[in-house]
Amino acid sequence: MSEDPRDRQRRPLSAGFIAVIVFKYLKAAAFLLLGIVALRIARLPSHSEPMEIAKFLRVEAEREGVRRLSELLSQVTPGQVQAFGAASVFVGLVFAAEGSFLAARIWWATYFTIFLTALGIPLEIGEMLKRPGNLRVYALFAINVAILVYVWRRRNEFRSPPEG
Repeated sequence: MSEDPRDRQRRPLSAGFIAVIVFKYLKAAAFLLLGIVALRIARLPSHSEPMEIAKFLRVEAEREGVRRLSELLSQVTPGQVQAFGAASVFVGLVFAAEGSFLAARIWWATYFTIFLTALGIPLEIGEMLKRPGNLRVYALFAINVAILVYVWRRRNEFRSPPEG
């Protein structure tokens, strides 16, 4: 007798899949926040960035981070900031969809995650080569490789068994 597909949906997710889903949602939140901030900054009047950034982030305008961000913004156009913001929002939505598909146990969600995670690996290697002293880059790379291996090994977990 074959397993009812509804039983597969009722089974709790493994701790590994829960961790992957939480990680994808955290990345989604980070990219969405970054995108919203960038879109807000793109609408600021020219040269008002330091005060507005400080006000938006609720920090002092003289802080080093605000000064650096202002210098960076002076080198790009509002259109470039807007494009960056829109791209960040899009990436955040993709991560949210990825986590949601896994949480819903859609049979192809694991393949979607494998594909998207594998796409990011070359970018992360490039970041490691550019900034070899940045431990955060290595940590994210290790997490994404672990996700790739874990999901690859369990890629068929959400499929219905063949009826026979």
